[in-house]
Amino acid sequence: MMRHVSGQPVYRLVVLSFVLIALIPLTFLVSHIYQAAWDDAWREVSEKHRLLAMNLASPIRIYINDHRSMLGKLADDVARQSGHPRNNDTLRGNLRIAFRHLDGFRSLSLVDDTGLVVVMAHRQANQTAEPGVFSDENCFIYTQRNRKWTISSVKPSPITGEPTLIMSQPVLDTNNNLLGVLLGELRIELIESLRAGIRFGVGGHSAIVDKTGHVIAHPNAEWMSEMRDLSHLGIVREMMAGKNGVTEFYSPFVKENMVAGYAAVPEIGWGVMVPQPKSEVQSRVNTLIYSHLSWAVFGLILAIVFSIPLALWITRPINRLAAQSTRLAHSRFKGELPEISEHAPREVAQLGAALRDLVGTFKQSQNEVSDLNKSLQARIDEATRQLREANAQLEVLARSDHLTQLPNRRHFETTLGAVLGRRESDDIDMCIMLIDVDNFKKVNDTHGHAAGDAVLTQVAALLEAAMRSSDLVARFGGDEFIARMHCDREVCEERAEQIRSVIEKNEFAWEGNTLHTTVSIGLLYCGAAEVSDVHSLISLVDQAMYHAKKRGRNTVESVAL
Repeated sequence: MMRHVSGQPVYRLVVLSFVLIALIPLTFLVSHIYQAAWDDAWREVSEKHRLLAMNLASPIRIYINDHRSMLGKLADDVARQSGHPRNNDTLRGNLRIAFRHLDGFRSLSLVDDTGLVVVMAHRQANQTAEPGVFSDENCFIYTQRNRKWTISSVKPSPITGEPTLIMSQPVLDTNNNLLGVLLGELRIELIESLRAGIRFGVGGHSAIVDKTGHVIAHPNAEWMSEMRDLSHLGIVREMMAGKNGVTEFYSPFVKENMVAGYAAVPEIGWGVMVPQPKSEVQSRVNTLIYSHLSWAVFGLILAIVFSIPLALWITRPINRLAAQSTRLAHSRFKGELPEISEHAPREVAQLGAALRDLVGTFKQSQNEVSDLNKSLQARIDEATRQLREANAQLEVLARSDHLTQLPNRRHFETTLGAVLGRRESDDIDMCIMLIDVDNFKKVNDTHGHAAGDAVLTQVAALLEAAMRSSDLVARFGGDEFIARMHCDREVCEERAEQIRSVIEKNEFAWEGNTLHTTVSIGLLYCGAAEVSDVHSLISLVDQAMYHAKKRGRNTVESVAL
């Protein structure tokens, strides 16, 4: 076959080459366009689906917050009524009147602190409930114990048995005593109307699940009525974990693979997803590919049409030059032609030797450059490694105390500042403890500075051992240490007293001698909702430690923010 090809005229070989040269990049181009089309489609779907899911999550959040506010305002109005709710007929009438204006609730019940229904209003006027129907309801129990509002997962209504969401709100008097609990059943059909307005593509839809993965709103009415559990789906588990994003999954409802954007509603743990059949995305990509492919075929035809005259234009002068070379050879022209493969065209034989020399020279130069680059890269990699090691050592030195190996004051203040920046949304108590070694100068004067360093090192070890994983202890400067602990005030005072006692009883070893020392501790308690700047907190805890010194040392003085 090679003999047959090599015997063809050069213009045919040129035309064949043009066709091959056009086909190869076209093949790669089509492949690239296909991949790019998928990437663009995926990026577009990712952005739109995620935005749709997040846009649906926002009105749901507003819907829940609005109804929580309405229930809270109603609870305040109830608390201002005189007398106990179960003995106040006027209050009952007012609640029924207020219920008529709360369109978002299916029913509204006022339950006293023992779980008995005082008054109940329902959209279906004939619906009644047993006096103790809510006594075992989780929302009632939670609000009764914690005196905070809450919302249930989707569940059968204790009144009608239909799917519902129960929101509870405590009714507290001016002394923060629990008078009762307001329980409202949200109308799921209003949430479903929000969901029904969101979809993407022809076969797309949207769905809302609660914090346990059960269906609240879905285009499948049967799934809604049975509160279908979808927690086995990966996308639902992602939403239950509070995440947002885009993913693929198989839908048992549509019975095909779906591309879905999803978003969490973190305040209540719900999840919103907007899935679309992946086949619709595939159809869009195929349409784009077919459009580009038709242009590629058109370009290939143009290449063939223009390659024939171009091949003749190139090969005719080459053939003339070849014939002239033959005549020169017959006339004993000095010089010789390089050897070429018997399968190569006759015209290429005249250029083969020069091209081989050029390619050989180029390859030799390329090998030299490659060797040089490898050597240079190795040096760069080694220098980079050494620089990273040095940076890592500098970072450790910058945040650590060289004597005790504890974090230093700068690192403590930086970390405390970061914690304070997050505390507006945290619900964790925090205490700051400033520890000063009593009569430390006497240790240095009596036993020398080396003994003082040993005492500081051993005190640091005792403090570090007393810390929990979430705590932070650091050397504040000189003979002072500072710690941050996450616990309530009572636990914090107990731990501070334990630390003081442990140090008081500890025997500090120094060159065969046993030393004893004590510490004075200033303690500052910061409530969960209280935020202040770093320097103010340190100033307050320093004042507390100063008072501990004035009280005679070896004691704990606490203050609260």
